[in-house]
Amino acid sequence: MEYKILDKENLDLMEKFIDDENTKYEKENLIKFLNEKNAIGFIAEDKGKIISFAYGYILLKPDGKMDFYLHVIDVMKEYQNNGYGTKMMNFINNYIKNLGCRKMFLITNKSNISACKCYEKAGGINNANDEIVYVYK
Repeated sequence: MEYKILDKENLDLMEKFIDDENTKYEKENLIKFLNEKNAIGFIAEDKGKIISFAYGYILLKPDGKMDFYLHVIDVMKEYQNNGYGTKMMNFINNYIKNLGCRKMFLITNKSNISACKCYEKAGGINNANDEIVYVYK
């Protein structure tokens, strides 16, 4: 298993990646994503097949410090519960720290028990009972 950054050389492999929502990734859209300055995609590749995909954004704060917002991490269904998500989280965390980000954060639901376990195994901490997320459409 190899954990690495999504780049133009491995975009063709993304066309076969299937997440829990059956999202289809088209090369044209992935290229646009890669051209975004603060966007980063991560993959776990096994024998020429992407089995995990994650992406997020570097957020530059007004004080000059950087944080990383992880928007999505997906592991293909047949590879779940084998530690690949935890290893991906560790890879991402190490990568963004090397870029100078002081922390990484993400949002999930407490009802997403397997994701919460993954995040906690990778060192994630949630010690607040009053967190609320508002979404505007």
